[in-house]
Amino acid sequence: MITVERVTRTFETPAGDFTAVRDVSFSVAPGRFVSLVGPSGCGKTTLLGMIAGLVPLSEGRIVLGDRPVGNGVPPDIGYLFQRDALLPWKTARENVALPLAIRGTPPAEARARATEWMRRVGLSGFEGYYPHQLSGGMRKRVNLATTLIYGPAVLLMDEPFSALDVQTRNLMENELLDLWAETRNTVLFVTHDLEEAIALSDEVVVLTAGPGRVKASYPIPLARPRNVVEIRFREGFARLYEQIWKDLRDEVQQSYARATRI
Repeated sequence: MITVERVTRTFETPAGDFTAVRDVSFSVAPGRFVSLVGPSGCGKTTLLGMIAGLVPLSEGRIVLGDRPVGNGVPPDIGYLFQRDALLPWKTARENVALPLAIRGTPPAEARARATEWMRRVGLSGFEGYYPHQLSGGMRKRVNLATTLIYGPAVLLMDEPFSALDVQTRNLMENELLDLWAETRNTVLFVTHDLEEAIALSDEVVVLTAGPGRVKASYPIPLARPRNVVEIRFREGFARLYEQIWKDLRDEVQQSYARATRI
């Protein structure tokens, strides 16, 4: 569903050209959940932006399904950002229904589907609340419903739970897995948290310190369904963590050494 072929992205800056990612290639099969991990500044968010059609490529090619990504955002893609992307003057249900309204869905149908998605993310009874009246975890649930309501084939997630407390984060991770088990979107998930990546994913791709390149890719053979808290206590989880961390540790140290020299 996602094919990234020898992709490079270079930005012009006042200090000269800056290459965020260089010669990156990987693929994500339909219905798979794949995580990208790497040190800060390795181009993870830039890669998501290029896949979403928000950031132009300098070199290489990206294909979604059988369509090359060009100018503009593909219609069957969803993007969940780190920060809330809710309109503060609209209620939770109105935010969830907005993607359908933009696509011309009749108002009554959009409202009914939004109400159903509010239920699916555990927010029945909060349809009329405004974003400022909701907790961080509740707003993230609204964001998730807003992204999933129109059935995107590909879901891009950029550290969506990083701002949440640990308990809320674990709840959201499990809710995400439950929803994904129903929808089977193709998911590309960016995180700095290796435990999160292993707990959620079918595969973890490790990127080098910037400019980001693919250093290694690890299949995650842990059985589903999963509970992201309980799975961390499995013996196989610890082995996977140690194996992947050996690759990731060197890149994190290299990135930190560069940052401290600036």
